[in-house]
Amino acid sequence: MKLPNLFSALAVTGLLTAGVTFSPAPTMAQSIQCGEPYVIARGDSLNQIALRAYGGAVSFQVIYSANSAAIGPNPSFIQEGATLNIPCLEDVSPSTANTSVLRRAATTKALPPPKPRQIRFVVGTDWAPFTNEDQAQGGMITEVTNVAMSLADGKPSYKIDFINDWGAHLQPLISDHAYDFSLVWFKPNCAVIDKLSDDSKFRCNNLDWSQPMFEQIIGYYTRVDQPRPATHRDLFGLHICRPSGYSTFMMEEVDLVEPNIQFTREGTTTGCFEGLVSGKYDAVVLAADVAEGAIARVGAKDKVKFQDHLSQVATMHAVIAKTNPNAKAYIATLDSGITKLKESGEWFRIVTRQLAEHRAKTK
Repeated sequence: MKLPNLFSALAVTGLLTAGVTFSPAPTMAQSIQCGEPYVIARGDSLNQIALRAYGGAVSFQVIYSANSAAIGPNPSFIQEGATLNIPCLEDVSPSTANTSVLRRAATTKALPPPKPRQIRFVVGTDWAPFTNEDQAQGGMITEVTNVAMSLADGKPSYKIDFINDWGAHLQPLISDHAYDFSLVWFKPNCAVIDKLSDDSKFRCNNLDWSQPMFEQIIGYYTRVDQPRPATHRDLFGLHICRPSGYSTFMMEEVDLVEPNIQFTREGTTTGCFEGLVSGKYDAVVLAADVAEGAIARVGAKDKVKFQDHLSQVATMHAVIAKTNPNAKAYIATLDSGITKLKESGEWFRIVTRQLAEHRAKTK
């Protein structure tokens, strides 16, 4: 027996499916006005409601879509007494999608590979000789990065931007992947993470690290008239100064934290050494090359002792968020350039020139 035309149409459109039964609308059933709420009556089905509202079951999906939260996962069962929204099919707003971003292949031939995306570096300033906008080549680390990327495998496209808000570099700039790498950060000893501050723990848990770009000696300084500390523990109970904004992970690693010590930050490197000479502080922790200039500026060369046996080495790295989908590939690319730079001897030439120029300016 041949199906009526309406049943044929439903079968073709896929609307006549298992679990969704169709019952012809009663001959005298009242029409339903779109745009007004409709209360489900006994014996109703979505098919019948669509027929009465639009004159055809083709809009069954429209009604379900407009009421899916109320109907639930099974459109075969609608609750008597529930209220449905019957949308008007004419109330259709134009699309706001940007069609210019759609690309259609006009050929069946193989398309060219996509152009590689630029690797983006963000760097801060005012940290001479390492990163400094007013210094030649933007400072030592900026120059090392620039030359390394020019040598890197695959000759990647890259850019380096100065954004002078260090606090924004790790969050949100690289954590949200607005930039790939930030220059340049000390790597804490993550093997002793329980000893580290929250800032250092964040670095351990959330960042991946390039090869070291520079190894900086962190020095411990006391007055010449003080007893010589044999170990870091001999500094327990003393008042130690470190400039504001400088990491403390190297002190955390050897337990030089409160309450083992009294700790104060000064706004400048010279402020720490002035306090050391005056007796306000018992020790200063600072990179040796930076401390050298600060000691000279306060005229304290004969009053301050560098405790070289307490020195630590801190390594500087480009960092990228572990969540960056390209993290491993980008680090491999950057590392390939750093390796070539060091093997050629160019890394040493950059470092010595930058340090010499910096010392000449700070004498």
